[in-house]
Amino acid sequence: MSAPTPAPKGFAQVLITVGALIALTASLTALVSGHRSLMGVAAVGFALQLAGWVVNGRRNGGRR
Repeated sequence: MSAPTPAPKGFAQVLITVGALIALTASLTALVSGHRSLMGVAAVGFALQLAGWVVNGRRNGGRR
């Protein structure tokens, strides 16, 4: 069994956290208000999360 991946730190953690906050806020606002265009803002948040996990993976020796 392999060792667990270390928790994100620094810039990767910032990207993941900010991305999660943007995605959650925009998707809930879109759901409540009915403005489907806010889902585009949520997609930006999801993209920031992905970028954060990629940075974290590269820092831990992964390739992409």
